[in-house]
Amino acid sequence: MTKNVLSALFSAARGLLRDWRALLALAFLYAALIAAFVLFITTREATTAQLALTALAAVAVPVLFCAVAAAAAAYAVGETRPAGILRRALGNFLKVLTLSLPILALVVGTVWAMNKLESRVKHDPRDEASAQYSANMDGEGDDSAREPRPKPKVRWAYVFYSALRLLLLGVLLPLIAVHLWIAATRDGLGGALRKHHRVIARALSARSVFTYTVGMIVFALLPYFLIIKRTPASAGSVELTLLSVRLLAAFALTLFGFVATATALARYDAGADADAALARQPDPQPRPAEPASVTS
Repeated sequence: MTKNVLSALFSAARGLLRDWRALLALAFLYAALIAAFVLFITTREATTAQLALTALAAVAVPVLFCAVAAAAAAYAVGETRPAGILRRALGNFLKVLTLSLPILALVVGTVWAMNKLESRVKHDPRDEASAQYSANMDGEGDDSAREPRPKPKVRWAYVFYSALRLLLLGVLLPLIAVHLWIAATRDGLGGALRKHHRVIARALSARSVFTYTVGMIVFALLPYFLIIKRTPASAGSVELTLLSVRLLAAFALTLFGFVATATALARYDAGADADAALARQPDPQPRPAEPASVTS
């Protein structure tokens, strides 16, 4: 499976590089989304114009997000023309929005439940500090009886909680959303809703999860480190230039990695649908033998 997944991802990446015009169209939509988001979080609500601008950005962010998702899904199912990608992004963003609302509700519910669970498993550092202080007070004045400081305990409950949170919010729910977007783009909203159980089951298959996890290294993990990693420089202009290069690289990796991953997932879905359709076809019935002709 590993070889097939890596081969599918590399094939999708090579195809995306060949379709550089389509990639530019996707980059245009993605840049518009980032610009709207930055405008929303940086505009101060002081004047009427600024309030109107903030409200406009608040509406534009989810609309552009759904347009980017629809454009990525359109390319994933085979649309390579820039005009076709932009047209399908505008035409399908309502489908993406409709299918994203239940996923958003699941995300909100999962965050609420995980916060409740965190209050039970999260370690309180005050308890450890109190225990350490008591140990130091008991051993004070007796150097011979003082024992070396023990290593901190591994909080396995919190480790399990962190892994579960990452699995649910970082992998499974986004993966289900991507599969639903692809199904809506290929089969329409009605088709995606009719076979949602098959779409979700395929999203949770081992190959889909592994494909998405490998893709996350490119479109999530590497951009994260590029953004948070500070590059020290002697001059402020050099540091600003390096920051711009890191942000541009993070932008490119996020877009390229996500679209390539979605394309690999769409091709896997198409192959699985073809195999299922072939399996549902009845076996051909044998033709009856023709009676032998009588010759005089």
